[in-house]
Parts: sequence; structure tokens; C-alpha cells
Amino acid sequence: MGTTTIIVITVVLLLVIALVTFLLIRNAHKKNIKEKMDGLYVRFNEAKTVPLAFKFNKAQAMARRNEEMAKEVSKYLERYDNVDRMIGELQQMLNDADDSQFNKSYKENLETINQLDAKMAECEKEVKEIDRFLEDFSQKENEQREYSSRLKENYRVVKNTINKNAQVLSISYDGFVDKLAECENLFTSSEEAMYSSDYGKAQNDLEQIDKNLESIKVNANAVPKLIKDAKGVLPLMLDETKREVALTRQRGVYIDHLHIDEKINDIEEQINEDVKSISRAETEGISENLNNAKDVLNDLNEELAAENRSFKQAKETNDTAYEHIGDMEKVEEYVRIAYQKDSQRFGLENLNEILYKKRENMEKYKEEYRRISADLVAGSRPASEVLDDADKLYYAIESDMKTLYSYKSTIDKSTDAEVRANNQLTKLQLVVSEVESKLQEYELPSIDESYKNDLLKSREYISRIREMTTEIPINIEELNALLDEGIDFIYKFYNNINNVVGMSIMVENAIVFGNKYRSTYPEIDRELSKAEFQYLNGEYTKALKTAISCMETLFPEQIDEKILESA
Repeated sequence: MGTTTIIVITVVLLLVIALVTFLLIRNAHKKNIKEKMDGLYVRFNEAKTVPLAFKFNKAQAMARRNEEMAKEVSKYLERYDNVDRMIGELQQMLNDADDSQFNKSYKENLETINQLDAKMAECEKEVKEIDRFLEDFSQKENEQREYSSRLKENYRVVKNTINKNAQVLSISYDGFVDKLAECENLFTSSEEAMYSSDYGKAQNDLEQIDKNLESIKVNANAVPKLIKDAKGVLPLMLDETKREVALTRQRGVYIDHLHIDEKINDIEEQINEDVKSISRAETEGISENLNNAKDVLNDLNEELAAENRSFKQAKETNDTAYEHIGDMEKVEEYVRIAYQKDSQRFGLENLNEILYKKRENMEKYKEEYRRISADLVAGSRPASEVLDDADKLYYAIESDMKTLYSYKSTIDKSTDAEVRANNQLTKLQLVVSEVESKLQEYELPSIDESYKNDLLKSREYISRIREMTTEIPINIEELNALLDEGIDFIYKFYNNINNVVGMSIMVENAIVFGNKYRSTYPEIDRELSKAEFQYLNGEYTKALKTAISCMETLFPEQIDEKILESA
């Protein structure tokens, strides 16, 4: 085969390959364009078939009576009009692209498709946003109907509870029935409003139903206790207060200043109004009213009790004050007489003016007592005020009594001191006389010089005490001091003399007993002689010791009994 032939065959093959390649590429472009167009149609139909018009009609109906909702729907309606125009434009663009895709190059068709894709994306975005808004908007209707269903179930429960507790709710039952009927009317109204797409009114009706049902539940829980207080507790408290008012007035206690009648009338009127509200199943503020009425009545009872106590205390205090006036008169008279009699003798201060003032005060006190008594009988003033006056009178009398008693105490102390001094003086004289008698009776062979001096000093004490009791004025303090000193000295002296006399008697008894054994026992004779010598010298203690010691050699355990037997 020649070279030319080979060249021809090669060119033909290349042309065939080029043609086939061209055809394949052309078919691929057509297929790609067709697929893109089909996708655009699908997206277009999806956007076009979204029922925006239907949803807008429904939304407009819902927003018809709500200005805010109407504005919001109107704003999206403008966007819907733009979308509707965009869909028309897209339809035209798709038709044009279909008609011209075979007359244009692949590049031109691809450019057209890109334009359609961008336009389509914008349209889809708007359709999606508008549809979402309309879906959310229409959801309000669904929620409203669900809300209505929940309220109906709640209403059923509340109604059953009211009917079940009809007896407990007593006077309020008819009021609860009326409120339930109001809820029924609102249910009917809300259904009609939803049917006519007046969702705003329907919502208001449903919210009012919800509020009413909650109010019914709250009132139903509160009513039993309120009825108990308004129809039971408070009437009893009022009766008790009225009874106490009547008793207090019978006692003659003044209570007009408490304004009890006005307060009781106010409470009764308030209770009547509260009972009417309870019968209408309305309890707002009732509990506070009833509690306030209880507080007012409790306060009134406390005030009544306080006035009664004050009345009783005022009478008792005034009577006690009168008794003290009598006591004061007695003490004043005692002080005055004692003062007139012994003022110079006891050196008392000048009491004439003071006692005159006290007598004047007693007359004033009697007048005040009579005035307070008259006030109590007449019941013309609050007892608490009268009690204040009685207390003042009582304490004024007490103050004067303390003053008079202090003077009486001074006089009594002076008088008592004088009486005591005279009584003790007599006793001391008897004691000294007894000492002298004993000294003379027992004729002691020897007595210490100090005893003679003590006897002389005892007589001096008696003389000085006697002189001080006759002085004018008597110095009570010095007299008491001297008297105490004299008593102490004279009684000690008396005891000493008794001891000496007793000792001498014991020595004599011991010597007399021992004389029986002198002739038998030379030692006893010698010791008894020694004891006698000591006795004659006035050494009585030594003499007794000497005599007892020598005799103990004969009777070691019985000497005391032997001597006593001998005596």
C-alpha cells in the first residue's frame, strides 16, 4: 500500500474520531443542560405549590381585629406580592430558556441557568421565610384551641369540686354557681370568636376564664374558714364584748372615752358586708377584715378589763388612803401630845409648824378622798385617770406618814431610853444591895481591897445614872452609854462577890469535914492548919486547894461527895 493511501486512511480515522468526540461532548452538554433545567423546574414547582395564598387568607382573618397582628401580616403580605411576581418572572425565564436552549451555545445556556438558579434561590428563601411566618402565625390558633381544651377540663374539675362541697360552702354555693355560669358564657363567646376568626377576642375570653377558675379555686379554699369566722367566731366575740360592756356600765365604770359602741357598730356593718361578699363567692380582703375585727374586739376587751381593774384598784387605793388618813391623825396626835409634854425634856426640835402643816394636809387629803369617791360613784371619768389621782393621794399620805413616824420613832426612842434607864437603875440598886447583904451575912475574915473599891464604884454608877435621868434635856446617847457601862461593871462585880462567898463556904465545909481526922493523921492536921491560915488571910482559892488536896489522900475518889455529905 502506498504512502498516499496510508495518509488518507489516517486523516479519515482522525476525522471520524473528532466527529465522534464532538457528538459525545455535544450530547453530554445537552444532558447536563437538561438535568439542570429539570432541577430548576422541580424547585420552581415546589416553591410555586406552597399554599401561601390560603395561609395568608387565614392569617388575615385571624388578625382582622388585632391591630398589631394586622400590621405584622400586612408587612409579610407585601413580601408575598413580591414572591408572586418573582414566580411569574421565573416561569417566563424557564419558558424562554426551554425555547432557546437548542439555539444557544452550551456556554450561553449555562449562563442562563446560573441566572435562573440565583433567581430561584432568592424566591425559595422568601417563600420559606413567609411560609414559616404564616405557620407560626396559624400555630396561635392551634395553641388557642388547645388552651381552650385545657380550660374546659379544668372547668369540669372545678365544677365537680364545688358541687361535691356544696354543704361546706354553705351560703357561698349560689355565688360559685353564678361564677361557673359566667365561665360557660365565656366559653361560648370564645368559640364564636374563633369561628369568626376573631382570635384576639377569643384569647381575651379564654384568659378571663382561666382567671375566673383560679379565683373560684382560691375562694373555695378560703370560704369555709371565712364562714366560720363571720357567722360563728365573731358573733360570739361580739356578744361577749357587749355582755362585758353592759356589766362594766352596771358597775358604774366610765367607758365613753373608749368609743366602744361606735367600734362595735363599725364591726357589725363590716361583718354584714363581708358576709354578702362571701355569699357571692368573693373573698378578696375578707380575711384581713375579719382578722382586723378580731383584733379590735380583743383590744376592746383588754381596754374594758383594764378600766375594770383600774376602777377596782382606784376604789381599794382610795379606801386604803382613807384608812391611812385615820392612822395619820392618830400618829399626829400622839406626836403632838408627846411633843408638848416632853419636847424640852428630850431636847426635840420645834415641830409646831410642821405638825400644823400636816393637819392642814390631812384636811386636803380628806377632801381629795371625797372627790375621788364621788367620781367613782358617778362614773364621770375614766377609771384609769381616777386611779392616777388615788395613787397620788396614797403616796402623798405615805410621805407625810413617814415624816410623822420618824418623829414618833425619835420620841419613842427617847421615852424608851428613859424608861429603860429607870428600870435598870432599880435592878442595879437591888444587885448592889444584895452584894452588901452577902458581905455582911457571911462576915468573911478578910476581903480584898479591890472589892471595896468596886462596891464604891458601883454606887457611883448608880448615882450618876440617877442624876442623868433627871437632867433637862436628857442626853439619851450619853445616858445609854453610861447605863450600858454601869450594867456591865456591876454585874461583873456581883459575879465576883458570889464566887468569893461560894469559895469561902466551900473552904469552911472542907475544914469542918477534915477536923474529924486531925487527931488520927498528923499530916492532915498540919495541912488543915495551913488552909485555915490561908482562909484567914483571904486566900480562899489556895485554902480550898490545900484542904481538898490533903483529904484526897484518905478519899482519893470520893472527897467531893464526902464533903457535901458533911455539909
